[in-house]
Amino acid sequence: MRITNPVDGLLQVVACSPFPDVAGEMVLYPRCDIDGVVTAERLAAAAVRYSGYDVPKAKWPRPGAVLPVTVDLADPTRFRIEWDRVPAGREAAEKLAADLRSEHQADASGRRPFPRVWREAEHAASSPALVNGLAPQQTEIALAGGAAALGLVPTTAKVLTAHEVKPSSAPGGTWDIAVTVNDPNGGAAWETVTRMSFSSSSRRESRTAAGVVLPVLVDPDNRKRIIVDVARLS
Repeated sequence: MRITNPVDGLLQVVACSPFPDVAGEMVLYPRCDIDGVVTAERLAAAAVRYSGYDVPKAKWPRPGAVLPVTVDLADPTRFRIEWDRVPAGREAAEKLAADLRSEHQADASGRRPFPRVWREAEHAASSPALVNGLAPQQTEIALAGGAAALGLVPTTAKVLTAHEVKPSSAPGGTWDIAVTVNDPNGGAAWETVTRMSFSSSSRRESRTAAGVVLPVLVDPDNRKRIIVDVARLS
Protein backbone atom coordinates (compact mmCIF):
# COMPACT_ATOMS: atom_id res chain seq x y z
CA MET A 1 0.00 0.00 0.00
CA ARG A 2 1.44 3.34 -1.08
CA ILE A 3 1.08 6.17 1.43
CA THR A 4 1.71 9.46 -0.36
CA ASN A 5 1.41 11.87 2.57
CA PRO A 6 2.52 9.91 5.66
CA VAL A 7 2.02 11.11 9.24
CA ASP A 8 2.33 9.33 12.57
CA GLY A 9 -0.94 8.28 14.12
CA LEU A 10 -2.66 5.84 16.44
CA LEU A 11 -5.13 3.04 15.85
CA GLN A 12 -7.56 2.38 18.71
CA VAL A 13 -8.70 -1.24 18.43
CA VAL A 14 -12.48 -1.62 18.82
CA ALA A 15 -12.85 -5.25 17.72
CA CYS A 16 -10.30 -7.87 16.77
CA SER A 17 -10.00 -11.51 15.77
CA PRO A 18 -9.34 -13.71 18.83
CA PHE A 19 -5.80 -14.82 19.55
CA PRO A 20 -5.20 -17.76 17.19
CA ASP A 21 -3.69 -20.21 19.68
CA VAL A 22 -6.10 -19.56 22.53
CA ALA A 23 -7.50 -22.60 24.34
CA GLY A 24 -4.85 -24.87 22.85
CA GLU A 25 -5.48 -24.48 19.11
CA MET A 26 -2.42 -23.84 16.91
CA VAL A 27 -2.77 -21.78 13.74
CA LEU A 28 0.40 -21.39 11.66
CA TYR A 29 -0.66 -18.48 9.44
CA PRO A 30 -3.52 -16.71 11.19
CA ARG A 31 -5.39 -13.79 9.70
CA CYS A 32 -6.06 -10.83 11.94
CA ASP A 33 -9.10 -8.64 11.29
CA ILE A 34 -9.23 -5.35 13.18
CA ASP A 35 -11.98 -2.73 13.34
CA GLY A 36 -10.81 0.50 14.88
CA VAL A 37 -10.45 4.25 14.78
CA VAL A 38 -7.40 6.04 13.38
CA THR A 39 -6.40 9.41 14.79
CA ALA A 40 -3.50 11.71 13.91
CA GLU A 41 -2.59 15.37 14.06
CA ARG A 42 -4.48 17.39 11.43
CA LEU A 43 -6.69 14.38 10.74
CA ALA A 44 -10.30 13.81 11.76
CA ALA A 45 -10.92 10.51 13.53
CA ALA A 46 -11.81 7.84 10.99
CA ALA A 47 -13.29 4.36 11.34
CA VAL A 48 -11.06 1.86 9.54
CA ARG A 49 -10.65 -1.86 8.99
CA TYR A 50 -7.44 -3.87 8.78
CA SER A 51 -7.04 -7.45 7.59
CA GLY A 52 -3.72 -9.23 7.19
CA TYR A 53 -1.51 -12.22 7.91
CA ASP A 54 1.55 -10.29 9.10
CA VAL A 55 0.58 -9.79 12.76
CA PRO A 56 3.21 -11.24 15.13
CA LYS A 57 1.50 -13.61 17.58
CA ALA A 58 3.49 -12.11 20.46
CA LYS A 59 1.93 -8.73 19.60
CA TRP A 60 -1.61 -9.88 18.79
CA PRO A 61 -3.90 -6.96 19.71
CA ARG A 62 -7.07 -6.99 21.79
CA PRO A 63 -10.01 -4.56 21.97
CA GLY A 64 -8.88 -1.41 23.73
CA ALA A 65 -5.28 -1.64 22.56
CA VAL A 66 -3.67 1.38 20.93
CA LEU A 67 -1.29 0.66 18.03
CA PRO A 68 1.17 3.04 16.34
CA VAL A 69 0.45 3.58 12.66
CA THR A 70 1.66 5.54 9.67
CA VAL A 71 -1.41 7.00 7.99
CA ASP A 72 -2.02 8.87 4.74
CA LEU A 73 -3.15 12.39 5.62
CA ALA A 74 -5.18 12.53 2.41
CA ASP A 75 -6.88 9.16 2.96
CA PRO A 76 -6.99 7.78 6.54
CA THR A 77 -8.14 4.37 5.26
CA ARG A 78 -4.62 3.96 3.87
CA PHE A 79 -2.43 3.17 6.86
CA ARG A 80 0.31 0.82 8.00
CA ILE A 81 0.54 -0.64 11.49
CA GLU A 82 4.12 -0.31 12.79
CA TRP A 83 4.41 -3.71 14.44
CA ASP A 84 8.12 -3.21 15.21
CA ARG A 85 7.09 -0.42 17.61
CA VAL A 86 4.48 -2.53 19.42
CA PRO A 87 5.89 -4.18 22.57
CA ALA A 88 5.43 -7.93 22.91
CA GLY A 89 3.85 -9.31 26.06
CA ARG A 90 7.23 -10.01 27.64
CA GLU A 91 8.49 -6.54 26.73
CA ALA A 92 5.35 -4.99 28.20
CA ALA A 93 5.85 -6.97 31.41
CA GLU A 94 9.50 -5.89 31.63
CA LYS A 95 8.53 -2.25 31.06
CA LEU A 96 5.90 -2.49 33.79
CA ALA A 97 8.47 -4.02 36.14
CA ALA A 98 10.89 -1.17 35.36
CA ASP A 99 8.15 1.40 35.99
CA LEU A 100 7.27 -0.28 39.27
CA ARG A 101 10.92 -0.22 40.36
CA SER A 102 11.14 3.48 39.51
CA GLU A 103 7.97 4.21 41.48
CA HIS A 104 9.28 2.16 44.39
CA GLN A 105 12.46 4.24 44.44
CA ALA A 106 10.36 7.40 44.38
CA ASP A 107 8.35 6.07 47.30
CA ALA A 108 11.52 5.25 49.26
CA SER A 109 12.59 8.86 48.94
CA GLY A 110 9.25 10.01 50.30
CA ARG A 111 8.13 11.77 47.14
CA ARG A 112 4.89 9.82 46.58
CA PRO A 113 3.03 6.71 47.75
CA PHE A 114 3.46 3.41 45.97
CA PRO A 115 0.98 0.50 45.95
CA ARG A 116 2.13 -3.07 46.62
CA VAL A 117 1.00 -4.12 43.14
CA TRP A 118 -0.33 -2.36 40.07
CA ARG A 119 -4.13 -2.08 40.30
CA GLU A 120 -6.74 0.34 39.05
CA ALA A 121 -8.15 2.94 41.41
CA GLU A 122 -10.50 1.48 44.00
CA HIS A 123 -9.25 -2.03 43.15
CA ALA A 124 -10.79 -2.05 39.66
CA ALA A 125 -14.32 -1.15 40.60
CA SER A 126 -16.90 -2.03 37.96
CA SER A 127 -16.19 -0.24 34.70
CA PRO A 128 -17.33 -0.89 31.11
CA ALA A 129 -13.70 -0.52 30.00
CA LEU A 130 -12.65 -3.54 32.05
CA VAL A 131 -13.15 -7.21 31.20
CA ASN A 132 -12.70 -9.67 34.06
CA GLY A 133 -11.74 -6.66 36.18
CA LEU A 134 -8.68 -6.05 34.00
CA ALA A 135 -7.74 -3.39 31.48
CA PRO A 136 -6.63 -4.73 28.05
CA GLN A 137 -2.95 -4.05 28.76
CA GLN A 138 -3.21 -5.88 32.09
CA THR A 139 -4.76 -8.90 30.37
CA GLU A 140 -1.84 -8.98 27.92
CA ILE A 141 0.70 -8.76 30.73
CA ALA A 142 -1.03 -11.43 32.83
CA LEU A 143 -1.15 -13.91 29.93
CA ALA A 144 2.48 -13.14 29.06
CA GLY A 145 3.69 -14.31 32.46
CA GLY A 146 3.43 -11.04 34.40
CA ALA A 147 0.44 -11.97 36.57
CA ALA A 148 2.31 -11.57 39.86
CA ALA A 149 3.06 -7.92 39.12
CA LEU A 150 -0.70 -7.35 38.85
CA GLY A 151 -1.53 -9.07 42.14
CA LEU A 152 -2.91 -12.17 40.38
CA VAL A 153 -2.13 -15.64 41.69
CA PRO A 154 -2.91 -19.10 40.24
CA THR A 155 -5.72 -21.31 41.48
CA THR A 156 -8.60 -23.33 40.03
CA ALA A 157 -12.32 -22.72 39.54
CA LYS A 158 -15.24 -25.08 38.88
CA VAL A 159 -17.75 -24.15 36.17
CA LEU A 160 -21.34 -23.66 37.32
CA THR A 161 -23.10 -22.23 34.26
CA ALA A 162 -22.23 -20.32 31.08
CA HIS A 163 -24.10 -17.74 29.00
CA GLU A 164 -23.17 -16.40 25.56
CA VAL A 165 -22.33 -12.71 25.17
CA LYS A 166 -23.21 -11.01 21.89
CA PRO A 167 -21.97 -9.61 19.61
CA SER A 168 -18.69 -11.50 19.35
CA SER A 169 -16.15 -11.94 16.54
CA ALA A 170 -14.79 -15.18 18.05
CA PRO A 171 -15.60 -18.33 16.00
CA GLY A 172 -16.73 -20.17 19.15
CA GLY A 173 -18.35 -17.08 20.63
CA THR A 174 -17.71 -15.12 23.82
CA TRP A 175 -19.18 -16.50 27.03
CA ASP A 176 -19.65 -15.38 30.61
CA ILE A 177 -18.76 -18.36 32.81
CA ALA A 178 -20.07 -18.53 36.37
CA VAL A 179 -17.54 -20.36 38.53
CA THR A 180 -16.75 -21.34 42.09
CA VAL A 181 -13.18 -20.24 42.86
CA ASN A 182 -10.91 -22.12 45.22
CA ASP A 183 -9.28 -19.58 47.52
CA PRO A 184 -5.51 -19.70 46.83
CA ASN A 185 -4.93 -18.80 50.49
CA GLY A 186 -6.95 -21.72 51.80
CA GLY A 187 -10.04 -19.74 52.79
CA ALA A 188 -13.65 -20.23 51.77
CA ALA A 189 -14.44 -20.58 48.08
CA TRP A 190 -16.43 -17.86 46.33
CA GLU A 191 -18.59 -17.51 43.24
CA THR A 192 -17.89 -15.05 40.44
CA VAL A 193 -18.02 -14.70 36.66
CA THR A 194 -15.18 -14.70 34.14
CA ARG A 195 -15.46 -13.96 30.40
CA MET A 196 -13.68 -15.95 27.71
CA SER A 197 -13.68 -16.09 23.88
CA PHE A 198 -13.28 -19.39 22.06
CA SER A 199 -11.65 -20.39 18.80
CA SER A 200 -14.23 -23.11 18.09
CA SER A 201 -17.53 -24.46 19.37
CA SER A 202 -15.91 -27.72 20.45
CA ARG A 203 -13.37 -25.86 22.56
CA ARG A 204 -16.14 -23.81 24.12
CA GLU A 205 -18.19 -26.90 24.96
CA SER A 206 -15.23 -28.58 26.66
CA ARG A 207 -14.46 -25.48 28.74
CA THR A 208 -17.95 -24.39 29.78
CA ALA A 209 -19.64 -27.66 30.75
CA ALA A 210 -20.87 -27.69 34.34
CA GLY A 211 -18.32 -29.28 36.65
CA VAL A 212 -15.27 -28.58 34.47
CA VAL A 213 -12.30 -27.33 36.50
CA LEU A 214 -10.46 -24.39 34.90
CA PRO A 215 -7.03 -22.97 35.79
CA VAL A 216 -7.45 -19.31 36.64
CA LEU A 217 -5.53 -16.28 37.83
CA VAL A 218 -7.27 -14.33 40.59
CA ASP A 219 -6.78 -11.36 42.88
CA PRO A 220 -7.56 -12.52 46.46
CA ASP A 221 -8.10 -8.88 47.45
CA ASN A 222 -10.61 -8.21 44.66
CA ARG A 223 -12.64 -11.23 43.66
CA LYS A 224 -13.96 -9.61 40.48
CA ARG A 225 -10.44 -9.75 38.98
CA ILE A 226 -10.21 -13.22 37.46
CA ILE A 227 -9.02 -14.58 34.12
CA VAL A 228 -8.71 -18.10 32.71
CA ASP A 229 -5.01 -19.03 32.61
CA VAL A 230 -4.82 -20.37 29.04
CA ALA A 231 -1.15 -21.36 29.53
CA ARG A 232 -2.29 -24.03 32.02
CA LEU A 233 -5.24 -25.35 30.03
CA SER A 234 -4.86 -29.04 29.23
